[in-house]
Amino acid sequence: MGSYDVAFAQSDEGSHREVLERIHAAWFSGDRPPAQPRPVIRDSWLRVRRAGMNPAKIPATVESEPDAGDAAILTLLPVIESILGPLVDDSRVLLVLSDAQGTIRWRSGERAIMKRADEFSFQPGNRWSEKAVGTNAIGTALSAGIPVHVHAAEHFCVSHHAWSCAAAPVIDPRTMRPLGAIDLSFPVEDANPMAIALVASVARQIGVELKAEHGRSLDRLTASTRTPVSGRWALVDDWGWVAAAGEMPTKGKLRLPGNPQGVFTVDRLGLVTGDRVAGGWLLRPAGTWASVQERLELTLSEHRCRFTVQGSTAGATHELQGRRAQIVAWLADHPAGVSARELAEAVYGRPDATAAVRAEICRINGELGTVVHSRPYRLDDQIKVIDGR
Repeated sequence: MGSYDVAFAQSDEGSHREVLERIHAAWFSGDRPPAQPRPVIRDSWLRVRRAGMNPAKIPATVESEPDAGDAAILTLLPVIESILGPLVDDSRVLLVLSDAQGTIRWRSGERAIMKRADEFSFQPGNRWSEKAVGTNAIGTALSAGIPVHVHAAEHFCVSHHAWSCAAAPVIDPRTMRPLGAIDLSFPVEDANPMAIALVASVARQIGVELKAEHGRSLDRLTASTRTPVSGRWALVDDWGWVAAAGEMPTKGKLRLPGNPQGVFTVDRLGLVTGDRVAGGWLLRPAGTWASVQERLELTLSEHRCRFTVQGSTAGATHELQGRRAQIVAWLADHPAGVSARELAEAVYGRPDATAAVRAEICRINGELGTVVHSRPYRLDDQIKVIDGR
């Protein structure tokens, strides 16, 4: 997880709070501030101000009902309570969990502090994203992707200046996106500068445990799936993480389409077929693009090109950018074929870059099957070119 700033030093919190008030007032009145806000706060203020929010206006309550995905953070509640639960015995701190959208799904604390939080709708069911309520620990941690402490007048809305809150996103190792955020909130006079270190540590610990559990789930997927004895194949979970593979040079995570059925393309593998198994997909080569096609099209645009194949049962699309798109576009413009030196001159600006050209063509054919032939270099005759440049 990324680095974070301590919002203030305990020894000078009172005077620092006064400075924050002057910074906030100057920033939003157009005057020269006595100092600049911390970068994470400045960036958040800019985002929120661009969205048209007024810091002097109390933000309207945005209620949100959880769906199964949003409520996933609640599965971590026993672990979070076991670590941070003793803190809520202190009447001056509130422990809060939000989902990935910034909506509060659970909170714990003494009745007095929860009553104070109710006064500005800091309660389950209400959304605390930046778009909903401006700069705040939960919303800004989710937007920035790092632990964030928002202290006193660092909050965008004046109505929140009486609070100090520290939050850290909990990252799902399967998607590398937040499941939600852990937050510790205090009345500003009771704030602790080390709250940010505490929530960051807990979020990091939970992330390690989630990653270990994901590894175990990949092992279970491998153990429960009957895979081919030989040949090229890859077994992946629903998020594209490779559990096992045979004769396929791949590891880590593959980018799958939304519904990986029939024939589709996967980076580094080319065309594959996907067979559904419990907890994932078994991927096998589908041959070259030409072997499955009824219509193979190449659409050219200014900076990229897109191959599309439409078969009798399924379609697939693969996009190329950068040098690879330049190479394919040049070949499309010269259907009779060109030499490696000519292609190097056209794409790299120097005829001696033939090794780079050959390497890129190998990568293109590795991703798509043999769409580029050699001696001379040319596109497969069956490809229909649509020039959209």
